[in-house]
Amino acid sequence: MVIDPLFPTCPIRNILSRICVADTLCLIQTLGKKGRATYEELRYDLPDSPLSTSLNVLKEDRIIVESDNQYVLSDIGKELFPLISTLIAWCEKNLFPSTTNNK
Repeated sequence: MVIDPLFPTCPIRNILSRICVADTLCLIQTLGKKGRATYEELRYDLPDSPLSTSLNVLKEDRIIVESDNQYVLSDIGKELFPLISTLIAWCEKNLFPSTTNNK
């Protein structure tokens, strides 16, 4: 895992500073649901510029791997996926309740 110089001794702040940036959580969520996806498939769901940055960060941190022009969650990415899903569900329920009540 890449160590963020702002938080070198705090594992929680370290990982959050890496994954809580534009579209990175959504990228983990998307790959967790789809299983695997090409760059083009991911670009359909996420803007191109943050997507490239997020992919690079997640590859550096070994959360995703690229194989045969497809991205998949690594073993640690698969461990992270349910936690991200829970956080996203909590946010939707508590911060945007009007959007989840209509589902």
